[in-house]
Amino acid sequence: MTGLEAKTILQENGINLSELAAQLNISPQAFSSRLNAQLFKKSYQLEINQALKRSIFDVSKDDEFRQPILDIRICAGNGIGLEGDENKVIEYVNIPSLSGCIGMTVYGESMYPQYKPGDVIFVRPVTDKYDIDFGQTFLVITHSDRLLKMLYESDKGPDYLRLSSYNIDTKPDGERLYPDRDIPVDNILFIYKVVGSLQRKQM
Repeated sequence: MTGLEAKTILQENGINLSELAAQLNISPQAFSSRLNAQLFKKSYQLEINQALKRSIFDVSKDDEFRQPILDIRICAGNGIGLEGDENKVIEYVNIPSLSGCIGMTVYGESMYPQYKPGDVIFVRPVTDKYDIDFGQTFLVITHSDRLLKMLYESDKGPDYLRLSSYNIDTKPDGERLYPDRDIPVDNILFIYKVVGSLQRKQM
């Protein structure tokens, strides 16, 4: 299916494209880019079905349960979310309980031993940056970083979040190798909650 065909189906069903983009947690420009593409991916069709809670697109159950694993590094980013065409898919897995999730490989040891280098985490987007389940692990994307951290309330107030590493190793001087840090919520572009993982040996 092309993007134009998908757009026609949405318009025929009376779907407001700007409102749908907001439901998908992407910008109208990013959604327009999808609709202008030659291929409108089945993962996009599934996302829309799930957002609208009805089957606008005919996506098979086999497609519904596939999770893409992206060819990106968690520890380095460029300010984009995970849903766009900018991210190359290197493979798919089929885990029904993780339907709608996106996978990526862990690099670095800041979250060791909870997540080891080579493990694959699966995430879902968080739509409200101020509605966080504190103490859980999230992928936080800023203009320059992708950070896999546990999130907590910050002593600096509600406009900040504290990012904490699971790894508590220390330097020779006793300082933590991966210290906590507080960042302004306004500096965060995207937040994804980690809902599952696979160890490297399970792949």
